[in-house]
Amino acid sequence: MLMDMLEVDGVYVRKLYDGRFEESMTSQVYERTYSFLCDDRAQEQMRSILGSDEVWIKPNLGNARPPETGCITHPVTIKACIDCLSDFSGFRKPIKIVETKTYHKGEGISEIVSRVPPSERAFLKKKLEGRDPSQDIHDFGFNLMLELSGINKLAEDYRDGGLDIGILNLSKEPVMRPEEGEKLGYELEQLLGKEVVPTGEIRKRLLANVPRVLAGRKKIGLVSLAVPKTHDELEVQITATMKNIALGLFPEYKAFMHKDLAKAVVYHFALWKRCLGDRVFGIVSGPYGMDGAGPIFGRVADFPYIVAGSDLLKVDCATTVLMFGDLDLLSKLKPFKHAQDKVGHIPHASELKRLLPHALHYEPYPYELTKKG
Repeated sequence: MLMDMLEVDGVYVRKLYDGRFEESMTSQVYERTYSFLCDDRAQEQMRSILGSDEVWIKPNLGNARPPETGCITHPVTIKACIDCLSDFSGFRKPIKIVETKTYHKGEGISEIVSRVPPSERAFLKKKLEGRDPSQDIHDFGFNLMLELSGINKLAEDYRDGGLDIGILNLSKEPVMRPEEGEKLGYELEQLLGKEVVPTGEIRKRLLANVPRVLAGRKKIGLVSLAVPKTHDELEVQITATMKNIALGLFPEYKAFMHKDLAKAVVYHFALWKRCLGDRVFGIVSGPYGMDGAGPIFGRVADFPYIVAGSDLLKVDCATTVLMFGDLDLLSKLKPFKHAQDKVGHIPHASELKRLLPHALHYEPYPYELTKKG
């Protein structure tokens, strides 16, 4: 039996379907996601987003794989989110689906081709063979991701219907002046404390690539629409709403952050949160997630839930419990430890225990196997 909306310390959770997900359930997932986000309790937490001049929806579109792999956000969730925003009384603001370039949808596409199943491989090879050699590989990869994810078609349909829906490649936007970045860095150090500031090289690169639009007068509201996935860094272990912003909205290649990933995640998330004036809302949604060797080549796993709230640390904690059914894991995840009481809060254990009966018991990333290899 499907659960109604469950509140866990200000985070809302709802079950989207029972059993294993099948494509015939897509309309049900849409309807339950839409009604969940339109509920008065969720809308109250989205109030600052709804009052923005423009809303950005940040799905996880980091790699050149289709939604049914569990690697990227499913378009049914994006559609439900857009429809909820556009149907809200008096809301007539522009909505943009925002992403950035990544290694795996640029120069690293050939690595994807060699590691995906044959059904995906044939499609990617055909696309690569038909690529215009004069086209920038990053533009090619970005456009390919829009096609694979169904975002292109979704946005076109909305525009044909008269809705102001755009797609923003943040990697093409100008960045803040150096002095603006340094001023922001000082503010972040006051907020987080020196102990949470990442190494000098990482800090420098993060502050040198802050989109200039964040320093303007336009009030932007950001919805982090994440996929629940395992991660290959032991100190991080999951991908959810904070990491979807912290890595997903950095406009250049992100590999350098892995030298101090936990601090980089919290620092860059805090940077965005501060620039946006806390106009941030987090959603983790199925129908799919990924366990095992995520976040790119893991096993597709059912995630029959939507989890949402304005405190993204709380959202990610609740998601972690639903994924693994392990409260002790929360204390081992360094981004959570660094973020606690600075950019969010960890719910009390007594609250999170209420999610244990609903846990999916995902397989964690095989760290020991990696060490042996």
